[in-house]
Amino acid sequence: MAEAAKAAQRTDSIALINGIVYPMAGESRSSALFARGGIIKSLGSDKDILSMCDGKTVVLDMKGKAVLPGFTDTHNHLLATGRSLETLDLRGTHSIAAMIKDGREYLSASGLPEGEWFQARGWNQEHLAEKRYPNKNDLDKITKDVPMFFERSCGHIAALNSKAMELLNIGPGFKIAGGVVSTDENGEPTGVISEAVVSWVRTNIPVYSQEALARWYMNATDEMVRLGITSVQTDDLEITGSAEKIFSLYETMEANGKMPLRIAQQWQIRDVASLESFISNGYSTRKGEYFKSGPLKVHVDGTLGARTAALREEYSDDPGNRGVYTHSQNELLKFFQIAQNASMQVAFYAIGDGAIERCLNVIERSQPAKNQFRHRIVHCQVGAEDLYERMSKLGVMADIQPAFVISDWPIVLPRLGAERARLSYSWKLLSQFGIKVGAGSDAPSEQLNPFNGIRAAIMRQDMSGKPEHGWMPSQRLTAEEAFSLCTKGSAEVCGEGKMCGTLEPGKSADMVAYINDPFTLKPEELLDVKVGLTVVDGRISYIR
Repeated sequence: MAEAAKAAQRTDSIALINGIVYPMAGESRSSALFARGGIIKSLGSDKDILSMCDGKTVVLDMKGKAVLPGFTDTHNHLLATGRSLETLDLRGTHSIAAMIKDGREYLSASGLPEGEWFQARGWNQEHLAEKRYPNKNDLDKITKDVPMFFERSCGHIAALNSKAMELLNIGPGFKIAGGVVSTDENGEPTGVISEAVVSWVRTNIPVYSQEALARWYMNATDEMVRLGITSVQTDDLEITGSAEKIFSLYETMEANGKMPLRIAQQWQIRDVASLESFISNGYSTRKGEYFKSGPLKVHVDGTLGARTAALREEYSDDPGNRGVYTHSQNELLKFFQIAQNASMQVAFYAIGDGAIERCLNVIERSQPAKNQFRHRIVHCQVGAEDLYERMSKLGVMADIQPAFVISDWPIVLPRLGAERARLSYSWKLLSQFGIKVGAGSDAPSEQLNPFNGIRAAIMRQDMSGKPEHGWMPSQRLTAEEAFSLCTKGSAEVCGEGKMCGTLEPGKSADMVAYINDPFTLKPEELLDVKVGLTVVDGRISYIR
């Protein structure tokens, strides 16, 4: 109804002709498409579509290029992604010695303003020659004068230098519920922190200026439309520190015509009282035309790489360890019931099978007589057939990050053993159980480019082509399945399936044209695909 009313108020129209239109709503194709008021009216032949145009219609000749629905990124950290585009990226670092060298060079060249922290992200101990976490002694070799916060690629573990620990008063006995401060044999913190402590540090770094947030916003959104992303759900609360700053930033951008794609905010609220206050202030239902308040995001566990993902049985390579639960079962139940009563979708962050089980327990206990909407499990990595059966029965969706398999596949078997590994990262199996599946990038933990995840879903190999036939090749997706995952599937997971995700009459004109047809390329060539045109709501957001 709202879309129809909007279309009635707008008279602008756009037509794409002489292309190959893949609606992603079946096997049919067409050469042209017409939209008025941001709504797709028809797909058909060039002649049919041109007959619908008037003198004011924007007519674009695609010259045989492929046109697909725009990508929906289900899981992103938009402001952190924007910041990462102008800071030190440690994803390609192969030793702590190299990290120290790169850190010194970056600090020397960047000239950080007085009072700012030196932040970096992307290291992974599995890829470091030393096979360990960097600690305060390592970071002190870069500088002891500037506070440093270097995050692991997953964002769940980080290293601080001595200056940062001094400013944050992290010393012997320091504790945060749901987090870990690593210590040496004398009880002295090593500078390595994980889970809730990492989040606490983020919120206690000096408040970022509105100018910095606006700059990071522009960095990220410019890159998103350049990559064909037309809708994104983002989690920015830790980087802004408050819901008010988020609304101020995004609503100002929208009011000033600087919002080139659809954005929904996920709310990672850490206690029940704060959630109740958030809802009572009307924040959960606040929305504009392109920016809106989105789901509640609840962290349930950690990561497999850090051995903090919560498992039903102990880690195969760490006897006695079953990971870390961020919330008790009763706390999760309270979060869920409050959110559901406020008509908020819940996006449970759950990687381990133990964490997924807890999520399903609370959904099962709270199922209304008539389910008003569907909830989702973000990451959903370590699975089991009994869990997939329950997810299917409850209508719970999976919000996966295919690019994780690129970095994770070497550790899955050692961490989980053969049987659990067989049922993990099993995206084709999820669909076979009837579970709706969508995908996100989790940028900046992984690359923002959607083709990074699509390539991973099809090949299940790292960038060096290993393992040879793909890790667990039975779970490889076809190109059509992988593209549908990031278009139709992602829109459905985000609750936008009636409006976005496919190119059909009555849906929003959110579409992308590619310089090279991705369906004609080999999977290993997908990272070379270039976007030529991005259209959001019938308006051009990017053109090469």
